[in-house]
Amino acid sequence: MSDDGLFVKDFSIYIQYISLIISFIVYKKYKHYNFYKFFIIYLLNIIVFNLLATFIFIKNNFELFNVYTFFEFNFFALIYYHLVEDKNKLKLIKILALIFNGIYFISFYFTFLKMYTVSIEGVFNSALIIIYFVELLNSKKILNYKKILPFWISVSFLLFYLTSVPFFTLLYSNLFDSRVMFPIIYYLIIVFHLCLIYGLVACKKMKV
Repeated sequence: MSDDGLFVKDFSIYIQYISLIISFIVYKKYKHYNFYKFFIIYLLNIIVFNLLATFIFIKNNFELFNVYTFFEFNFFALIYYHLVEDKNKLKLIKILALIFNGIYFISFYFTFLKMYTVSIEGVFNSALIIIYFVELLNSKKILNYKKILPFWISVSFLLFYLTSVPFFTLLYSNLFDSRVMFPIIYYLIIVFHLCLIYGLVACKKMKV
C-alpha cells in the first residue's frame, strides 16, 4: 500500500475514536433520545473489535469480523427501533431483525453464506434507514430536518452501507485485488464519521 493509502487508513482509524469521544462529550445534549445509548454502544463496538483485530486476532480475523457483523446489526436495529414510532413500522423492523439473525445463524451451517453476511447486513441496514426516512418525511419534524441529529446519523449510515454493499460483495467473492481497492472503504469510513461528527456538533437538543 502506498504512503497515501497508509495515511488514509490511519486517518480512518483515528476518526472513529474522534466520533466516539465527541459522542460522549455531547452526551448531555442528546441523553433524552431513547436511541442515543445504543448509538454510543454501536460506536464502542467498532472500537472494541478493531482493537481485538489489531492486537489479539492479528491474523485470520475473518471469524472475528463475522461476530462483529452480528453485534453491529443488532445494535443498529436497536437504534432504529427506538427512533421509529409507527407501530406497523416497528413490527417491520422486528421482522427484518429476525430474518437477518436467522440468516446469520444459518450461515454457521451453510458456511458459504458467511461470505455474504456483511453485504446482506448492508442491505438490511439500508432498509431500516429508509423506514425511518419514510416516517420522517410524513412528520412535522421534516420542516426542521437539518437540526435533527437522527437525520444526519441516518444520512451517514445510508452513505456508508449503500456504497459498501457492492464493495464487500466483490471483496468476499475475490473478484478484485483487495489491497489495491481497500482505500475505497477507508474513504467511506472517513465520510461516514465526518457526517456523524457534523450532526453531533451542529444539531440542537431534542425537545422531549
